[in-house]
Amino acid sequence: MPARDILLWRKAAVIGSLWAASEIILGSFLKNARIPFAGLLLTGIGIAILVAGHRLWPVRGLLWRAGLVCAAMKSVSPSAVLLSPMVAILAEGLLAEAAVRLLGGNAAGYLLAGVLAMTWGLVHKVGKLLIFYGPASLDIYVKGIEKLRDWLGQPGGVWGPVLLLLGLYGAAGAAAALIGMKAGSPGGTVPLRRREAGLFRPRAGGTPGYRSAALLGAHILVVAGLMVSGRLPLPLAAGLSVSYGLVCAVFYSRSAALMSRTGLWGGVALVSVLAGWLLGDWGSGLRMASRAFALALGFAAVAQELMNPRVRRALERLAGPVFFETLEYAFASLPLVLGALPSGRDMALRPAASLRTLISRAPELLEGARPRVIFITGGHGSGKSSLVAELAALMRAAGKKPAGILAEGLWQNGVRSGFDLVDLATGERTSLCRRGAPSAVKAGEFGFFKEGLAAGLAALSAERTAGADAVFIDEVGFLELEGDGWAPALERLLRQARVPLVISVRDYLLPRVLGKWGLVPSGIFEPTVSPETLLRSLPR
Repeated sequence: MPARDILLWRKAAVIGSLWAASEIILGSFLKNARIPFAGLLLTGIGIAILVAGHRLWPVRGLLWRAGLVCAAMKSVSPSAVLLSPMVAILAEGLLAEAAVRLLGGNAAGYLLAGVLAMTWGLVHKVGKLLIFYGPASLDIYVKGIEKLRDWLGQPGGVWGPVLLLLGLYGAAGAAAALIGMKAGSPGGTVPLRRREAGLFRPRAGGTPGYRSAALLGAHILVVAGLMVSGRLPLPLAAGLSVSYGLVCAVFYSRSAALMSRTGLWGGVALVSVLAGWLLGDWGSGLRMASRAFALALGFAAVAQELMNPRVRRALERLAGPVFFETLEYAFASLPLVLGALPSGRDMALRPAASLRTLISRAPELLEGARPRVIFITGGHGSGKSSLVAELAALMRAAGKKPAGILAEGLWQNGVRSGFDLVDLATGERTSLCRRGAPSAVKAGEFGFFKEGLAAGLAALSAERTAGADAVFIDEVGFLELEGDGWAPALERLLRQARVPLVISVRDYLLPRVLGKWGLVPSGIFEPTVSPETLLRSLPR
């Protein structure tokens, strides 16, 4: 898949996760506050996010992809058992995309997108009535309107109220689109301050930490249960939520990293206090705070379980590698998005300004989480490993710290006989593989030693790469494409996205590597480049 398509899916993941966060958090606020027409308000927020997102990134296909991502993330809600919310969200994204394609990414296209997406809500409700109650529900409506008009003594057709409702829905959709246009206007987005930007960059910590597909399913069930925990007594609901969140923080490094995000929890506390004050019920505020705590840490745990190569391979076969990577990216971003959401009060009183602040985070979410990767690519024996060794030596001479692995080739009678693995952080050397060696792990004619693979994973661990200025992986090949070899460590490094990666890969495998991990390279170099040039090209 071309790099531009991968980037488009990532942009859709950011917009879709913003939309999903509004559904999850603001939806809870509106429901607990018993605000009338809460569904319409949520749809309006979704429309405004879509329009503002498209003004930020006016690319073809963004809106329907964002709807698909949001619908998939909404699937963890128990209400999605009937598929109704997922279908509605996906339809809104598709209708918004159709409007923009028909009239263009301009005021007319955005207004039509808002009208179509909002009126779909009414069509969706009528459709559900027809499905659940059958065609007789239409007859009941017609006869009811006729009797009402007879009682009131007023003439008119039976479809007048429907047309009036459609007009009101359309006007609401157009208003939501106007808010989105204002929030996403050129120059309207607010750049993040340095201290704010740190909130959106994943921090290092721990090992990949995935455990089992069964635990992934258990997390999804628990998260789904938390979304209906309002039916439980407050002490029980709050106790279960906090306990689950703490368990996630103990066993998952992503969840543990969230515990130190003071900005995230400060925002949660502020929204909860505001909810308790507005509702006149501090218990409702406590319920919301404990629920948000558990959901944020739970989503982080789900994102980490999705790193399991076995789970990844199964879901890639089901949904395709690009969509799976997009959904995984969106789940990983969701806890950060939750911390960026304005309060329900701000959204109500200053919708355009609040949405502008929210959309201003989108580029930081995209750039902060995108891996910074340089590739050294060439054929067999072209000098990839030699260039890696020269670049690492040059970094040390410049006072920088390289980490990772170098596969140093061995020759016997003019034939490649095997490779030794060199830990670039410590200089330790371990036998990695030999031609014809008996082993359970093979790549072509080479059998890999258990000790060499263990040494390589240790060299790529979070502890060994901490504080490095660049991490090298020499090389990524068939083993990694199958989920073995260095794949688990590579996936962790890509998700942390905190340090530049330098990866060597054979030229004919490069497209497959880019596609499997959805990478947008910072640079691609052949072994003929000088190490000085490559050092200057390392992302800062």
